[in-house]
Amino acid sequence: MNFKFVYILLFLFCSCENVELPKPNAYLRLDFPSPTYKEIVFEPKSTTIELNTASTLITDIKSTRNANSVISKSISYPLVNAEIKLEYYNLNKSNKLNDRLKQLSDFTSIHLKKSSNSPKIQEFINQNKKVYASIINIKGDVTSPSQFYATDSVNNLLIGILNLKSKTKYDSVLPALDYIKTDIYHLIESIKWSDIK
Repeated sequence: MNFKFVYILLFLFCSCENVELPKPNAYLRLDFPSPTYKEIVFEPKSTTIELNTASTLITDIKSTRNANSVISKSISYPLVNAEIKLEYYNLNKSNKLNDRLKQLSDFTSIHLKKSSNSPKIQEFINQNKKVYASIINIKGDVTSPSQFYATDSVNNLLIGILNLKSKTKYDSVLPALDYIKTDIYHLIESIKWSDIK
């Protein structure tokens, strides 16, 4: 009886072949240059921010000088096919803070519907510089994973929206998003309103 058992075990071990398993999906690994920050001015108000110029292209989109004056800039990240659209508003009676934040909230809710996760909201307050900001990060396969705003709550409002220009999986763009988020944090921390001394 022992002999049969040993024979069966020997037969099983000798007859086993290597089982080949499918390889997991691989994603592109991107190496990003170290950021180099440069001060950018929003004319005519002379509000300044610092932007990463090492891996971005910065262009003016439009400049409207009326009651709803808006100054727009595009920060393109060609390496990851992404763009941050920045809009600077001079707040006044016809251009109210609550109305602009409601528009941003409506835009954010569209992307939240496409995500199965709740957003991560980060607040930033610098009393000395009168900068009050909020960053909304959305996990999932959405085209706009980050939106943010910064304001002094009286005269100035800066809104930023990160757009991915191609359809991608969240896991594959996560390193790029982390790189861009660092730039967003630096941008907010560097804000200097022209009318705040």
